[in-house]
Amino acid sequence: MAETRTVVVIGGTSGIGRAIAERFAEERSNVIIAGRGKARGAETAQACEMAGAPVARYVETDVGEPASVEALGKAVEGEFGAPHVAVNCAGILQSGKRVLDQALDEDETMWRVNYRGTLVGCQVFGRMMAAAGRGAILNVGSLASFAPLSLPAYTPGKHAVLALTQMLAAELGPMGVRVNAVAPGYTLSEGLKDKIAKGERNPEAIKATTALRRFIQPRDVAEAALFLCSERAASITGVTLPVDAGWLVQAPYAHYLQGNPIRPASATA
Repeated sequence: MAETRTVVVIGGTSGIGRAIAERFAEERSNVIIAGRGKARGAETAQACEMAGAPVARYVETDVGEPASVEALGKAVEGEFGAPHVAVNCAGILQSGKRVLDQALDEDETMWRVNYRGTLVGCQVFGRMMAAAGRGAILNVGSLASFAPLSLPAYTPGKHAVLALTQMLAAELGPMGVRVNAVAPGYTLSEGLKDKIAKGERNPEAIKATTALRRFIQPRDVAEAALFLCSERAASITGVTLPVDAGWLVQAPYAHYLQGNPIRPASATA
């Protein structure tokens, strides 16, 4: 009988993280959901059980506090041993502003949660996986990992997550551990839906910035996560995979086209 995999999803109580947790549950993996929202965490654990997880647990965790992530690691190791998959999905968003207007206290908070929280998750579970000689770590980057978005604390942090993913892939590869990341585009999670409902985001304008003219669904990111952490991706490590409906290609293509329009071919050509 195949070994039941254990998957830890840090930041798994809502949005993309919850979709990833439920997708692994459908594969009948044990799922540990870590995050700060007790009610949402319990609800997600129940959803994972209903989706097929043999064991689904919620563990209250604050990635801004390294001791909290270390306690999560000890709890997982004590019950299941080294997990097969660890997903670092916890993070906070930022509203657009200019670099010269960036408040340092907000900058510190963003780095502590988005980058250092990911780093600590990688350290805690990477050490276990290295000792076990197997495993897959998945980090969650962003379009900001590739493009200079006007988010002066969020964007550098997501650039750093891409570099961290590459460095860890090189360090942990010889121990049989793969490290990859996904970079979601405009994902239609509850937060974005709320902003659209309040008139703070223009859905048609957002879709027009993508090659496929569509939003990303949390499930889309979950499918990419499942693939990168599966044996189907056994030779893939150090990759940050955009799941963006073609945003990264549409933006430069459309801007170049404005100054260099494609003209219809002459009928006599």
